[in-house]
Amino acid sequence: MILRSLLFLPANRLDRLDKALASSADRVVLDLEDGVAPDAKGAARAALGDLAGGRLADLAGRMAVRINTLETPDGIRDMAAMLGWPVWPGMLVLPKVEHPAQIAQIKALAAACGWSPALLVTLETAAGIANAADIARAVPAGGAIAYGSADHMAETGGIMSAAALAHGRGQVVNAAAIARIPALDGVWLDYRDMPGLTAEAELARTMGFAGKIAIHPDQIAPINAVFTPDAKEIETARAMLDAAQRAGGGAFAFNGKMVDAPVLERARRVADMSRSEK
Repeated sequence: MILRSLLFLPANRLDRLDKALASSADRVVLDLEDGVAPDAKGAARAALGDLAGGRLADLAGRMAVRINTLETPDGIRDMAAMLGWPVWPGMLVLPKVEHPAQIAQIKALAAACGWSPALLVTLETAAGIANAADIARAVPAGGAIAYGSADHMAETGGIMSAAALAHGRGQVVNAAAIARIPALDGVWLDYRDMPGLTAEAELARTMGFAGKIAIHPDQIAPINAVFTPDAKEIETARAMLDAAQRAGGGAFAFNGKMVDAPVLERARRVADMSRSEK
């Protein structure tokens, strides 16, 4: 599963769905949570129900839905509505996850109706970041975790800067590595500042993130460009893997540098991504 870019779209603005799909986002997330005002959530659920009875059958592979946390009445209403849909999206986004039991609860509800969506679990509270490793281990295969940086900074009183976000990002990436699942970086809020977005995406990639969340269609192309290996990277990765096979195991020299298991692992990821895009 390639998850370089996720574009969030409020579920009460489905008039923008075609534009969102045209953006080349790997997933379009129909949002029932923070993107929808409290008094509009009922209408948003109804709109998604209509979509589930129509176009969603053809779009399920690219669609996701973010529900409200099940610790709120709106989250319970979201799941109750979705369990009656004839077609479900391929991914479910769980906000503000703070402990593994929340993942188990969702899995049980979905399984009761024969539904096993991929899960994207967002860590966006102090408690979620503190429990990142345990939460990541609970994510089923095929899922991912994401850093909800804006909400995390709102709780801690920090600002959206590289220095302030470094700890949270590090915790999320490390937890993802332990669980061997992808990690996605949080949003770049100034959707008109493409150089700033590109710089932040490049920083996130150097930390180990596999992709980034977007809030505007114009952000997708820069994000995809950063998180997609270029032709030179792919060629080098494949050549390194071939050299490793010839070396027969252990560390070996490649292009004047020593290569060992961790370096080879990154090369495999690059090669696997290039194959997945075909």
